[in-house]
This record gives sequence, C-alpha cells and structure tokens, in this order.
Amino acid sequence: MDIASSQNMAIVAITRKGAALGRRLKQQLAGSQLYLPEKFAAGPEPDEHPFSSPAKKVVGEIFGRYRYLVLVMAVGIAVRLIAAKLSDKHTDPGVVVVDDAGTFCVSLLSGHIGGANELGKRIASLIGAYPVVTTASEASGTIAVDMLGNEFGWQIEDGANVSAVSAALVNGETVVLYQDAGENDWWPKGKPLPENLRIVGSIADLRQPDFQAALIITDRILNEEQRALLPANIVIYRPRSLVVGIGCNRGTPCAEIEAAVSLVFAENGLSIKSIRNIATITGKSSEAGLIEFAGKYHLPIDYFDKETLGKTVFPSSPSAAALRHVGTPAVCETAALLSSGCDSLVAPKTSYRRSVTVAVARLAFNNERQTKGRLFLVGIGPGEPSHMTQKAREVIKRSDVVVGYQTYIGLIESLITHQEVIATGMGSEVERVQAAIGLARQGKRVSLISSGDTGIYGMAGLVGEVLSEQPGNDLDIEVIPGVPLLAASAALLGSPVSGDFATVSLSDYLLPWSEISRRIKSAAEADYVIIIYNPRSKKRRHQMTEAREIILQHRAPSTPVGIVTNAYRPAQTVAITDLEHMLDSEIGMDTIIIVGNSTTFTLGDWMVTPRGYGGKYDLGLQARSTGQ
Repeated sequence: MDIASSQNMAIVAITRKGAALGRRLKQQLAGSQLYLPEKFAAGPEPDEHPFSSPAKKVVGEIFGRYRYLVLVMAVGIAVRLIAAKLSDKHTDPGVVVVDDAGTFCVSLLSGHIGGANELGKRIASLIGAYPVVTTASEASGTIAVDMLGNEFGWQIEDGANVSAVSAALVNGETVVLYQDAGENDWWPKGKPLPENLRIVGSIADLRQPDFQAALIITDRILNEEQRALLPANIVIYRPRSLVVGIGCNRGTPCAEIEAAVSLVFAENGLSIKSIRNIATITGKSSEAGLIEFAGKYHLPIDYFDKETLGKTVFPSSPSAAALRHVGTPAVCETAALLSSGCDSLVAPKTSYRRSVTVAVARLAFNNERQTKGRLFLVGIGPGEPSHMTQKAREVIKRSDVVVGYQTYIGLIESLITHQEVIATGMGSEVERVQAAIGLARQGKRVSLISSGDTGIYGMAGLVGEVLSEQPGNDLDIEVIPGVPLLAASAALLGSPVSGDFATVSLSDYLLPWSEISRRIKSAAEADYVIIIYNPRSKKRRHQMTEAREIILQHRAPSTPVGIVTNAYRPAQTVAITDLEHMLDSEIGMDTIIIVGNSTTFTLGDWMVTPRGYGGKYDLGLQARSTGQ
C-alpha cells in the first residue's frame, strides 16, 4: 500500500471548520482532491470541488472512484454516508475519518488491504492527531495474516483461509509457522513473537494435533503427501525469492519463453509467483519476446555484460553456440547466479526447443556466503513516490540499506520497512557516498538516493569521483533514472522547455561565482531557456540578483519566468511572473526557476516556449503576449 499516492485520494468535509482542516490536508497530501459544500468554498481553487448536493450523494458518487477517502466529520456521520456502498475489503477503498478539530484519526474501513491503517497513522503524524486503529491484529499485537510480507511483495497463494487463521492467532490458539525461502525480517526486530506462534524447521514437523492453523512461507509447490501433513486451515505465502536466468535465440517469441519457464518451474516444483526478477546478458536488452514476457509478469530484468558472465563459475558444460553468438560460454546459469548472489542453482540449466535456456537460483537472504554487494544510484524524482519510477521503487524495497540526505529520506518513508537507513544533513555528501560504497563492498544491496535524477546535480557524479581515487573497480553499480526536477517543474508550468535549454546551479559551494556567472552570460546571449537550480539559501543571497542582472542584458524585462518551489511536495508553490518582477517571489534552495527565451509567452496559467512549428505550418495562431 502506498499512502503517498495521494492523487488517488479524496478528502470530504461538511463543516466550515472541517473545510479548513481539509484544505490543510490537501496541501500536505499533494495531488489529493477536496470536496466541500459550496458555501465554504473560497472561489475557484485547484483540486477543490464545491458541491450543493447532499453529502451522502456526493460520497456515494466518489466512493468507487478513489483508492482512499478521508472524511473530515464524526464517525457516526461517516458510517451513514458510506453504509450503502460497502462491498468487501478487497474492493472497498481505505476510509479514514478525522474529526473537525483534528484530534483523532480513525481507520474506519479496509484497514489492512485497503491501506487505511497506514494512511491513518500518516495523517495523524502530519496534523498531530491520535491514530485510532482497531483491527484485531493491531489491538492484540499479533501477526496481520493478510499483510505478512506485504512490504517485500509476497503473495498469498489462496486467501480462503485468511480469516480462519487470523481468528486462531487472535484467539490464542496454537498456530505453526514454517519458512524455507524469502526475507527473514518480516517481524519487527526486538519485538517478541506472539506467544501462541510455534516455528518449525520442516514440513514434517507441521503434523501435530495441537496445531490449529499454519502459516507457510515457501517458493515450492507442496505435493499431496506434504499437504496431508498440514492443519485444516493454512495460508501459503509466495516470497519473491527466485531469480530466473534466461538465454534465448534472437527473435524468440514471448510464448516460447513463457512455455520454457513454466516447464522448468513445473519440473522442479517451484511457484511462478515467487519469481523476483529475470537475469540475462546485456545483448538481450532489446529482445522483444523477453521484454514482453517480463512485462506480462511485471518482472524487472537484471543485465550483465559478457565479460562479467564469462568470469563466473557455472555447473554445466560450456556452450560453443553461446560463445560464438554472444561472446560468453554460458548465459542463463551465470546470470541467475550473479543476480541472486548465490553460488548454486535450485533448477539447473534446461534447454527448450533449442531456442531458450532457463536456470533458476534462490536468493539466500541473510546468507553469509552472499558477499557480492551492489550499489544502486537512485533518482527518486521530485518528491511524491507516485512520480517515482517503478524500477526505483522496486530497488529501494529490495535494498538492505538506504542512504540519503535526511529530507529526501523523509520523502520515501512509505518505502522504508526493513532497511537500514543512513540519513545525513547538507554538506555530508562525500561521507554518504563513502558509506554507501563501503556497505556495498561488504556485500549489501545499497540504494544511494538523490532527488530528481541522480545524474543531474545528484550523487552519481560524486560516486564516480570517489571511485576514481580508490584502487580496483570491481563494484557492481546500477544507475536508476528519475524524473528530473527541471522536468517536474516544467510540467507544473505548462511547456516552458520545448526547445533548447541550459541549466545552471547558482550554488558557489563547489564552483567559483566567476565561472557560474560566465555560464549564465553565455546561455543568455545564446537565447537558451535558462533553468536555475539552487537560486538562494539563507547565507547566499546576491547570486540570484546578479544572475537576473546578467540575463536582463540580453532579455526583455517582460520575459516570462516560472518559479516552482517544492514541486510535487506538500508545500508546493507555482508562480509565473517576468524578469522585472521575479525577485518579488519567495525563492529558496528548493526552488527551480525557468527563464523563458525571446519567443516564450504565457497562455492563461501556462508558460509556453514554441518549438518552431509556427514558422513551418499554419497553426491558426491568435495574438498573444510574448517576452518581446
């Protein structure tokens, strides 16, 4: 559950005081939509929806439209408004109720699966309210059966017995747990396990008369003989523990790859639901059938170059064909072993129709032999996780350690579950990079995060500098791109960067001001749209004033200027002004400024820089306000 995806969230208020609190929540949950009575509306406002109909009608209409509902009202009123729309916990939205005074925050509906428990706690922390969570597992301090391993992406094989097993846990009946795969840190460190939970080391140990129910965490398919040993009520979890190494001929269709993988899993008694990722050679990065297969099952792909694969020990005989066509004697086995960090396979190489080879390895969580670490340089985008790439989210969730600037760590707190976190302040960039590299060399999967894109004023460059000063270059590094802050800010302004542009940071912490001002002058003379990062700080004030003076030597005072602060974060502000008046706006370190070129114009609340189509095609252009 991602509570930060507030663009799929509606806030409903019915009183004046509730409307004020609703506006406060709307600011803190960027992208959420506020519904309030017309008489409390202050005029047309973005993301506000005044209504004159009865509140029950409005809530009924939006109940199935949003993933989360935040009702600012009394619990009794909220119950009456949603009662007729209730279906089941798998389809109902998560509903949280906040009283007008913001004192209590109640998880009312779909606490676990719908995410209301987590959302309620998040909102309570934002407004200083008391979170009220009444689901049985939270109240009794036991395992939430329907949420176990959820943060790791585990799937429940069959949910038919979830309620029965949950009842057994809550009622103090003896429940047994068996695990042979997946993450081991699914229970909070230091917190005692429920007294009525027994952990066993083998399937055979499950057959005891006093065991009323069982939780089984495995990537293997249980046979009939094993199932006969189990209690009547069981829940089987499928952890993301298997890496599938795949080699294939060029042009192999998705259906053939899928058939090969299905055959290998069936023959080895493995569950398809436990696949964590695919691994292969970089030469297959554009293989359509493989990409289609990965997309169908929502699986990331780890790529390894032929040199790395060629250095890896593998159990089967070398393939002359593979060596001839892709430059290494093995692909599927070595890729699976490298991606999993293990030194053995659970399913050996299998060749299918002479076109596909498949091998499977299991990640050995907390296995001391797994010494090959990995460093991910992750761009988290502008702030809200809904604008983060799926790859970035997956990498962070799969990491052992997350390292970053403390403000950026706060932006992704919904993704932090089991990971160790190293958060430092401004000015500690070198220490962060050194810590991340050191931990990766110790065998850990480390995500070093940057806002926006890690390669644009982010940490990727510094990692390269630090590594260039260290002996050896054996660290496994992957750069995960993110939505750059310049792109996020441009989106909020309309289309100010449709053509050529230049970016410049006004921070003279690492670069002398004389060099920065020279670059500003060059960009202004060349009529580039200019994107300014780090325009001001508490101690650094004159640079923005001087930058404006330099640009004014080459641009008209009426040139449109977009100013975006905290793009897609709770305190977001967006303004369009001009060069003459730009310093009247609030500008800080979290501000991105976009200065238009000689053709940039404004169109309502849009800032537009033409690409040049108007000079080639008849666009039916009307008179407009430009910077000239």
